[in-house]
Amino acid sequence: DQTFRTTREGALSYFVGGNPKYPNDGGFALKGWRDFRIENAAVYLNGTTGTTVGNVILTDKDGKVTTVDKTWTFLKDAKGTVRIMAHHSSLPYLPTSNEKISEAEVLAAQQGWGQALVNIATTYENEGLAVAKKLAGDIIDAAYGYQFGPVLFKPTLATGDQTFRTTREGALSYFVGDNAAYPADGGFALKGWRKVEVKNTAILIDGNTAVTMGNVIMTDKNGAVTKVDKTWTFFKDPKGALRIVSHHSSLPFVPPPAPSPAPVVQPPSQAEIYTALAGGVLVGGILGHLVQ
Repeated sequence: DQTFRTTREGALSYFVGGNPKYPNDGGFALKGWRDFRIENAAVYLNGTTGTTVGNVILTDKDGKVTTVDKTWTFLKDAKGTVRIMAHHSSLPYLPTSNEKISEAEVLAAQQGWGQALVNIATTYENEGLAVAKKLAGDIIDAAYGYQFGPVLFKPTLATGDQTFRTTREGALSYFVGDNAAYPADGGFALKGWRKVEVKNTAILIDGNTAVTMGNVIMTDKNGAVTKVDKTWTFFKDPKGALRIVSHHSSLPFVPPPAPSPAPVVQPPSQAEIYTALAGGVLVGGILGHLVQ
């Protein structure tokens, strides 16, 4: 019942929040916006009014882009100031893809992920961090589904309260570092990778979703091999592109060594007892008892 904001109070709450009458308002204008672009589909003018329809493209401080469908109606008041009288904003409609994912598409997406890891590593070595970071961001935008919502990403070497990277910023930091908000990130994709092999244990496909489980074996420029356990969930978006929406990676479990068996203590033989008696070892014990 707070969808429409026909009062100044309601509009102000939507943009900056802080009003208990509108408990769901988080402050749309406070989301770190840094750039915007307006692309009108049409502009209709009629005397002192004008109506526009089109898209507004917003970019936040992390480079994330949000596109909205926008309709405005403007009125020129008696003083000549153009004022907004109607403002309708909505997220673009995204039809659900009913196209089934094929196993070949899943395998291609996995191979693409591995090649992307190698490309980021070599770009970093040849062209520096800034270029590698830009490439990593482009790869994340193309391969992951952060534009559709949180991605269930648990990286191999993340820990503490930053174990799970459900935002694009967290994922980018894990792969290339260079983010003070994630001080433990050294840049997993910058570790000199040269080869990535995916070995699936199983692939489950259900309509436009696929889940894979298995191992990823990575080889660096020195020949060192790292093996991780990997589970991915892929989603086919409305444009037919496969997106990673869940990614769990961990080092294989290494069981601790079995404890050494306790030494078996054999009871003394009769000869050992006689020897001990002869040497006086048990005088205070057995002999003393016999004397008593």
